[in-house]
Amino acid sequence: MYSLIASLISLALTILFSYLSYFYYGQATYFLTYLILAAVCLALTVVFFMLILNKKNKEKITWLENRLNVWNSISHHVSAAGDEAFTKLPIGIIVFDTNLEIKWANDYAKSVFFSNLINSSLDVISPVLATDISEGKEEMLISAYEKSFDVVHNVENRILYFFDVTQREETLKRYDNRITAFGFIDIDNLEETLKRYDMQEQSTIRGQILGVISDWLHQNGCCFEPLSDDQMFVVLDHEALNRMVQDKFSVLQKVREIADKNHLKASMSMGVACYDVEASELLTIAQNAIELAEKRGGDQVVVNIQNEKIQYFGGNTNSLEKSTLIEARIQTMALKEAIETSSNVLIMCHELADCDAIGSMIGVWHLAQSSNKEAKMVFDPALAGLTVQKIFELIKNQADHTLYKGFISKAEALNYIKPNTLLIITDTQSPKLAMFPDILEQVSTVSVIDHHRASDAGYASTVSYYVETSASSTVELICEMFLFYNQNIEISSLAASIMFAGIVVDTNNFTYRTRTRTFEAASTLNAMGADIIAVRRMLRDSMEEEKILAQALVDAVVYEKKFAIVAESEDFIFPDRALLAKVSDKLLNIEGIETAFTIGKISEDVVGISARSMDSVNVQIIMEEMEGGGHFNAAATQIKGMSVAAAKEKLLEIIKRDYVDTGDNKMKVILIADVKGKGKKDDILDVANGYANFLIANQLAIMASDENLKELEKKKEQEKIENQNRRNLLEKLKQEIQGKFISVYIKVGADGKNFGHITSKYICDEFEAQTGIHLDKKKLELPAEINSVGIFTANVRLDKDIIATFEINVIEK
Repeated sequence: MYSLIASLISLALTILFSYLSYFYYGQATYFLTYLILAAVCLALTVVFFMLILNKKNKEKITWLENRLNVWNSISHHVSAAGDEAFTKLPIGIIVFDTNLEIKWANDYAKSVFFSNLINSSLDVISPVLATDISEGKEEMLISAYEKSFDVVHNVENRILYFFDVTQREETLKRYDNRITAFGFIDIDNLEETLKRYDMQEQSTIRGQILGVISDWLHQNGCCFEPLSDDQMFVVLDHEALNRMVQDKFSVLQKVREIADKNHLKASMSMGVACYDVEASELLTIAQNAIELAEKRGGDQVVVNIQNEKIQYFGGNTNSLEKSTLIEARIQTMALKEAIETSSNVLIMCHELADCDAIGSMIGVWHLAQSSNKEAKMVFDPALAGLTVQKIFELIKNQADHTLYKGFISKAEALNYIKPNTLLIITDTQSPKLAMFPDILEQVSTVSVIDHHRASDAGYASTVSYYVETSASSTVELICEMFLFYNQNIEISSLAASIMFAGIVVDTNNFTYRTRTRTFEAASTLNAMGADIIAVRRMLRDSMEEEKILAQALVDAVVYEKKFAIVAESEDFIFPDRALLAKVSDKLLNIEGIETAFTIGKISEDVVGISARSMDSVNVQIIMEEMEGGGHFNAAATQIKGMSVAAAKEKLLEIIKRDYVDTGDNKMKVILIADVKGKGKKDDILDVANGYANFLIANQLAIMASDENLKELEKKKEQEKIENQNRRNLLEKLKQEIQGKFISVYIKVGADGKNFGHITSKYICDEFEAQTGIHLDKKKLELPAEINSVGIFTANVRLDKDIIATFEINVIEK
């Protein structure tokens, strides 16, 4: 570059000097001489510059050629690595089109799915996969051809990558099966009910019950240890627990049969917990489970498995009545201590308060008053039934306003609360059913008095917790507490009448859950001034309500000669939720009706169901399945966002599934997964109701309804077409393999013996190299070990009855 500049400067100076010479001497000769000299210089400069430029171009070309060689080398290795990834690595790769039809698959995918796959639908691999792909899912776990795969979906390019995770999933399943479970077994009411027998008979009966339980535990591989004469501690694993769940804890019925045979009011309760936690924490969860089983009335099993909803089994008998008042005395003393150590007392019942709710609040208010403790009842008549609203008006209009002043509003209650305020909840043990749930957040000390069966939702901690499911009402429990709290408690005639009304309503005029202690409680209230005529006036219905009740009876439909169901129209809203219960109660007065359900709207978007039964059906279990609860004979639920027709349909499904006799008490189901020892996916089975419920709850089966059977038939027809397509592909592949001839080489020693033998993998590799057809070594069948020269026939079992053959010529190398 610098040489070029110097040359140009020299040329310019030469031309200038020539011009000056001509100008100075005036002779053209000098000018031409210098001009020629300048031209020569220019030519030499150009030649020199071109030589330099040519040299630099050659150097650059050489550098570029070297870079190109290096890049070609790298590209070759990258291409080789890519080819190996597509063909050799254990990753299935499939490319499909917008119609979910496979357009390309690598060899690994073809081998694991036993098909050429090309031009086949993704349904050939898995119908679930095709559905997930259609929904745009990017990551999936599928089961296909007895293997498990993690599937990654490249949505943009419509590519699927399959990673075999069968070993991982099997390991996880084995680990899950070995998770420890703790359980407690209680023989309810055994000691008390055996008192009328002599020692020998007691030992015999106890031995029969414990023997049945012991045999059942041994059959399920459990380890157990007696804690007392009527309690056991059980250790098992998740797999054993699943067997028990599948069996639906048949031991409950066996224990019940022994009790009935010996005229005992005894039953078995069990609480089991299965969590992957420390032993101390698991023990606590198991203890909570047995406590919940007992709070729900016993004769049942509560199963609490990690990441699953709590399951209940049994509960097919009414709660056993306790003849002693020991528990009542203990709970009364605990409540009294809590009241007297508090700064003040706040009392609250459930929303949509009924007579038992307001009556039990009034009873507890009098307990606190007898301790000279400041106490208030937080209440809103607008959140109560019509009957309770009428009762509240009676309280308000009394000349003596002492009782009325005991009630306060929610706003007043929030200002009333102090750091040491005791909140007493009556007639419910569910926080979500409390009349004012936000008040619960403001207090730290809570007591509960209730007679309903417990659900899995409760209070984290309480200073006293009195729940007696065999009691007719919460008022009954409080009347018994009067005896131990303060025998000088005095209440007004109106207060006693309201409490009496609570017992009357909850027992349906002393019909349901009425025991000796119920009549004793009624007698106590009568002695305190309860006016039976006044109670009758409180509970009378209006003319409008009577018309609604009469029309509902006309609309009733009877199923299976014993289930009566009233389903009101979608545009009718019951003016009072209590009317639902009254309709069901009236239906039970009809001869032959064992169970009654009334379904209707209680607001624009809420459907209520009231259930009543005699002693053959536990309506609490039915209502719990519909997100409700209650007692054996009386239960209810409220469902938001569901129509009356849909609620009726769901109720009928439960009734048909669990209570309609199909001859052998069986139910027809469709398996949606393989069940060991029972059947394969899509099999139709007739199984016992209990086992059917287990299969459905665990997503192993669905009901064999007409709609589901039609879907199954449609699915099987589709699978038949897909299987035929698959067989056609395999037949085509058979024709491609059939009669092929390949040569392989083997080293033979001087003595004629070969070195080693030819493996299936080697044959498959050679077959692919010589014919271009990929074989799965697992499908290759050889007549014997190939360890000598000669011609051998090999089979490729593509399917059970599709077999291709080819010949192998073994040649000495």
